Formats: sequence, C-alpha cells, structure tokens
Amino acid sequence: MPPRRMSCWQCPRYQMTERRCLDGKTNPRSKDDSLEVARMLGLQALCHYNPYRDLLALRMYHPNLALTASLSARRARRKGRRPGPITIEIEECAE
Repeated sequence: MPPRRMSCWQCPRYQMTERRCLDGKTNPRSKDDSLEVARMLGLQALCHYNPYRDLLALRMYHPNLALTASLSARRARRKGRRPGPITIEIEECAE
C-alpha cells in the first residue's frame, strides 16, 4: 500500500479562493509523476506533504547509502490466495 497523500485542499498553505498553493509547490498523485517533477523542476518544487519527496531526496543527494538502496527496492508481491484461518487443536482435560 502506498503512503498516504495529503490532498492540497487539506493543506494549510493552500488558498481555496485562488485554488493554488501559496508556496507555488506541486503535489503529484503518483511516484512516477513526482520523479518527473523532481527531474524537471528540482526537488524544491515538490510539496513538503508529498509522500515520495523524502525518498527522492535520498536517491538524488545520497545515492550510495545502504538505507537508500533498501528503501528504493521494490517489494515482492505475493501471488495466490491469502492463507486461511489458523486452526489450533485443544486437548480436553480429563478430571
């Protein structure tokens, strides 16, 4: 599940009357769009509430850190069904 994204209209820096960010930031919906904005306009163009901003900053400014590699790695998806309920055998006590 991707990180939660704060919508612009919930942000204290968003001006509802003009329908724009007071800081001139952008908050793309996807990770790919966030990466494109960071490549084209720089990391400072991304909103501080963007869930991918910190990861992109690590990848851009510290690409050789072990932490960056582990955070950037894609997680393997499970195939198949979810496991069923766990059954526990209960032994009755003889009195």
